[in-house]
Amino acid sequence: MSVSEDISNTGASTGDSFWELDRYKRTVKRLEDGHKLCSEMMQMLHERAELEKNYSKSLRTWASKWEDTVRKGPEYGTTEEACVGLFREAESIAELHTEVKDKLISVVQTQIKAWRDEHYKKPLVGQCKQTKGLEDSFRKAQKPWAKFLTKVLKTKKDYHTAYKTFNSAENSLNNAQADSSLSDDHKRKLSDKVEKSRREVDSNREKYEAALRELNGYTSRYIEDMTGVFDSAQREEKERLDFVRRALEETRNCLNLSDNDNYHNTYEMLASTIEAADSEKDLKWWSQYHGVDMAMNWPQFEEYSPDMHSISRKDKKSVISGSDGITITSIKPAQNNTEYQTQTSIPEQSTPAHTIQNQPPPAPPQQQQPPQQQQVQPPPTQGTPFE
Repeated sequence: MSVSEDISNTGASTGDSFWELDRYKRTVKRLEDGHKLCSEMMQMLHERAELEKNYSKSLRTWASKWEDTVRKGPEYGTTEEACVGLFREAESIAELHTEVKDKLISVVQTQIKAWRDEHYKKPLVGQCKQTKGLEDSFRKAQKPWAKFLTKVLKTKKDYHTAYKTFNSAENSLNNAQADSSLSDDHKRKLSDKVEKSRREVDSNREKYEAALRELNGYTSRYIEDMTGVFDSAQREEKERLDFVRRALEETRNCLNLSDNDNYHNTYEMLASTIEAADSEKDLKWWSQYHGVDMAMNWPQFEEYSPDMHSISRKDKKSVISGSDGITITSIKPAQNNTEYQTQTSIPEQSTPAHTIQNQPPPAPPQQQQPPQQQQVQPPPTQGTPFE
């Protein structure tokens, strides 16, 4: 049976102080929890990396969808290019968030795993090696004091029991003295019982006080030994807390895009693209190619000319047209027969006027692209230990 079981059997209640029996186990559990906390932090960063990955993917999907919609839609000119600037921003930011995801995994999470495996030798089943060692040290430091405490609690219980017996015997004697029906012999026996109970009280009191003196005499040694083990646990915990702080700082560096030059360049380029949108230029282009500034062949009086009368019947054109590139200019009757003579001419390589009029208008005015700013390459992803 352990000392703690002995004490619990005495019925004594223990407080919540570290110095009470087995209260050091909270500090032992804190060390064991360190391994769990490292694992949870790794999982936390993994989930954040997945969020960065999904956000990056969503940005690219959004940019691709809407760039295609805008390019094929009715928007035009410099305003169209300003809209496209948003999609370029999304692609750039998506790339930055992909870099964030890579750094969280390859730098921060890798460092946490390495630190955890170095500081916590955990078997497949059971406590970490460091936890077992700390618990053994606390148990060894507390064991002598626990024995003295067990003795104190036992003698205290015996003393209180003896005093209770003494009070009961004394009450019985007082009641007997007032009862004239009881014999003197019976009263004498009750008196002897009272005296015996008083001696038991005195004896147990001396044992109780002696046990307390022994316990108090060892208390200073107990405090010293327990403090030594506790300070060792505090040093290990400080090392963990300092490491967690460094890991969080490294995580902040990964997530903080405000310090990234590429991030600033992206929004500077977007601002330049939007500022280059020129409504006057777009309206002028529209008027020139779709509005009142377009050229127009206004209808004029045309005299009838049989020589220039166009042949409208397709079947006749197909018969008298010899080959591609030959244009029929006129049809005259032959001198000696009723057949028609055709005069043909091969056009020059220049484009006819009516062909020029049927060409589509040129593309809307485009923005002058700002000079491409040099992209700042991210640091190597493997990182360096942040210990």
